[in-house]
Amino acid sequence: MDAIQQAISNDLQTQWQDHFHMRDQTWKVLQYSILFFLGVVGLEIKAVDKSILVLAYIAILVTSIFGVIIAVHHRQRQKEKFRIIMIYEKELGLIKLIKPVLDDAHKPVAGRINTSTYIVVMQLALALLAFLMLMKKIF
Repeated sequence: MDAIQQAISNDLQTQWQDHFHMRDQTWKVLQYSILFFLGVVGLEIKAVDKSILVLAYIAILVTSIFGVIIAVHHRQRQKEKFRIIMIYEKELGLIKLIKPVLDDAHKPVAGRINTSTYIVVMQLALALLAFLMLMKKIF
């Protein structure tokens, strides 16, 4: 393997690590949003003061909206990483080896849905629930 191929191979590994790191961060934001929401629901069950609950629901709403922004941002960066990865795999001659597997992976419905979409939908659902609960507290 020459120096250029070695450099490409090393950066290919870095691109995959970056992708996995972003994916983990996006999942963690969703997990924390859910835990935050459950905590506020616990406050609701304990009949905490209305003003505290209003602030808590606003905080969940803001957290979920930021979760959507983070998930969309990470998805854009991941698409960039995947374009780089495809270029590198082609340059290293890996595409011809893995193309049949990749083609088959995208045929079923599950192969066309990415986790970022799921995370965005879940964050939006949490934001909607927080908004509805906030409106119930205010009115």
